[in-house]
Amino acid sequence: MLKPLFFAILLCSGVLCLAQNKDTVSVEKPKIFVKQRLNRDVFSLFKDSTELQSPRKAVLRSAIIPGWGQARNGKWWKVPLVYGGFVGIGLVYDFNQRLYKEFLGESQARSEGRKELEQYFNASDVQIYSAKDFYRRNRDLSILAFVGFYGINMIDAYIDARLATFDVDDDLAIKISPSIYTPVYSFGINQAPVPMLKLTIKL
Repeated sequence: MLKPLFFAILLCSGVLCLAQNKDTVSVEKPKIFVKQRLNRDVFSLFKDSTELQSPRKAVLRSAIIPGWGQARNGKWWKVPLVYGGFVGIGLVYDFNQRLYKEFLGESQARSEGRKELEQYFNASDVQIYSAKDFYRRNRDLSILAFVGFYGINMIDAYIDARLATFDVDDDLAIKISPSIYTPVYSFGINQAPVPMLKLTIKL
C-alpha cells in the first residue's frame, strides 16, 4: 500500500511543478545613447587652426602668389585690392615707359640734328630732354612702387595672421573711476584728501 501512495505523491508534485508560471520579471538593459555630430563639427575637431593662421606661412604664400596669404587668413575682400593695386601700378609703368621711349627717340634724333616725330616739331631740345628725363624718373618710381606694394602685400598677410592668433579674453577689462587719495606720510604738512582718477585693469 505504501508504494502506490508514494508514487501518487511524486506524480502530483511533478504536475504542480510544471503548472507553475514562468518568472516574467526581466532586467532592462541599459540603453546607450550616442550623440551624432554633424560632419562639419567632426571636421572642426581635427582641423589644425594653427596651420591656417601661421604668420610665416602667410608671408610665404603672399610672396609666391600675391593675395594668397590674405585669402588663407579669411580676408577675401583684400584680394581684389591687392590685384587692383598691381594693375594700377602696371598701367602707370606702361604709360611712362611708352612716353619715355618716344622722347628718347626724339632726343636721339635731335642730337643728330634732325626732328623725327611731327607732334614734337615745335618743342625745343631742352623740352624734349626734360620730358625724357621726367618720364624715365616716373617709370623708375613705378618700379619701386611695384616692389614696395609687393612688400606691403606680404606684411599685411603677416599682420592678419598674427592678429588672428591674438586672443582677447572676456575677463579683460579696463575701468576708470573717480577716487580719493589720502596721503599717509605727509608729516602734518598737507593731510587733505586729494581727488584722483583710478585706473583698474583686470586681466
